[in-house]
Amino acid sequence: EIGGTLQYGELPDPVAGDGEVIVEITHASVNPLDIWISRGAPGNAAGNLPWIPGNEGAGLLDGRPVLIKGGGIGIVRPGTFAEKVAVPRSALIELGDHDPAVAAALGIAGLTAYHCVNTLGGATASDRVLVLGASGGVASLAVQFAKAAGATVWGQTTSVAKVAGIQAAGADHVVVTEPDGLVAATRELAPTLVIDGLGGAFTPAAVDALEIRGRIVLYGASASDDIHLSSRGFYRKALTLFGYSGLIDAPEDQKAVLSQLLDAVQRGDLVIPIELLPLSEAATAFARILDRQVEGKLVLVPG
Repeated sequence: EIGGTLQYGELPDPVAGDGEVIVEITHASVNPLDIWISRGAPGNAAGNLPWIPGNEGAGLLDGRPVLIKGGGIGIVRPGTFAEKVAVPRSALIELGDHDPAVAAALGIAGLTAYHCVNTLGGATASDRVLVLGASGGVASLAVQFAKAAGATVWGQTTSVAKVAGIQAAGADHVVVTEPDGLVAATRELAPTLVIDGLGGAFTPAAVDALEIRGRIVLYGASASDDIHLSSRGFYRKALTLFGYSGLIDAPEDQKAVLSQLLDAVQRGDLVIPIELLPLSEAATAFARILDRQVEGKLVLVPG
């Protein structure tokens, strides 16, 4: 139900249309985007009840493991929170011997973190990077990408229980603070780049914390999409604010970067923590994301 309760039940098996194939889902990643679409954000959910969420996943096509990414899955066509899904062939990537559970979790999170840190943020060894909400699926990868660029990296969280996980991702230091304490907590770092998936009161706090000519890359609003910035505080520092949305990335570009990320995971250069849940607990997964009670990524398993 749009804007209501996510329910687990049975629907008829999907039928493949022109250019589509039926994939048996083995793993379906859970993303904030799935929640926003179920609540009426842009997409086809509101006019097509019952709706199946799920923007990405992994499964089997004729016994071969494949990754599902793009093609409007979970946005304008039914998603991966199911045992089977009709998928455009153009939205499939052969997985070979890559771990399907990890691959399912890597698409949105990996691409977002990569582009926020490297493409938009342009992180280098001279940067001092602050990653907000650093225990999350995207943010934990952003910590790793920033470290790989040679930057000094600090992570922020509001939970002491999440500090160890952020340190394990490679953060040089972790601060436990709410927005009103962010400036004081990061004064020693003097960040030049902030990776922000929280929004709300955290974004103006990041503006106050940033050094002159610093950059913010905003990719989410887990805290709130209501952001109030001081224009004077922003322009007097000559700051730059970037926004990232994977929904507008070209599919061929996504596939090229994803292939690089999958290889990095296989080499052990990139780690994404995952927690497996049965498909029947999709509503629980949504609630945990909204309550910011997740470290890494939640992945649903049918059956």
